[in-house]
Amino acid sequence: MYKQILIPICITLLLFFGCTKHGPLISEEELIVVWAYLYAGEPVTSIKLTSTVPLNADTTDAPPINNATITLIKNGQHYDCEPSPGDSGYYHYSGDELTIETGDEFMIEIEQNDQFVTAQITVPEAPSNVNISSSEMTLPDFENRESLWEWRESENREVTITWDNEENAFYYVTLKNVEENPVAINSWKPERLRQFVFPPISDNSYRIRMPSITHLGEHCITVFKVNQEYVDLYESRNQDSRDLNEPLTNIENGLGVFSALNGVSMCFTVIQG
Repeated sequence: MYKQILIPICITLLLFFGCTKHGPLISEEELIVVWAYLYAGEPVTSIKLTSTVPLNADTTDAPPINNATITLIKNGQHYDCEPSPGDSGYYHYSGDELTIETGDEFMIEIEQNDQFVTAQITVPEAPSNVNISSSEMTLPDFENRESLWEWRESENREVTITWDNEENAFYYVTLKNVEENPVAINSWKPERLRQFVFPPISDNSYRIRMPSITHLGEHCITVFKVNQEYVDLYESRNQDSRDLNEPLTNIENGLGVFSALNGVSMCFTVIQG
């Protein structure tokens, strides 16, 4: 699940880290680009390494790094990660003794071709007092005008998830259809996404509406509380490379981000009547 969450931010930011022509931090030297995310209560599977793209390259596709040594350190204990299958650049920790909990402090150490990269993070608290407005969303028969009109006037055309946010912290929300064999709402349309990742917000609620619902069945909404480094990196994707003097990163001797996220999920069912 969480590898898909990395992809949108990775693709856009690699354009800065890989082929920015005006940023002095980007040079002919190949640097390690780190996309490392730890999720509270989840196994470690979302560590990805790539190298920067040379300025004169014909492609913007950053080559994956599969031969690095990656160690996570928690409370003085070292946990060695290993490459995931395939030429993906992903790494994971295969043991079951490593836990990720609120308040844990982690360091990551990466070695590859005489480069040594480090970063540190603290796992944030989970969102508190998370609630969902309804356990069910009913969609109309879109070919029936009367049914469609009644639905537009009803209160059940959206689902709202809420949480406490007295400190104006940042959160992001994901939506995923978790059915094994989901039924598409409009089967005549091309295959559409079953999972959405919405931009980070400093708010205490999010409304799920029809454009984000593509299939019937059970859906889970997850609210993640995120650290500031994730927000900074996400926002930097819109910077003009002509004004970017130094890519935002919390990685020492490299580029990218090492961050931790903590989420709470609520589920609801989409039916059509």
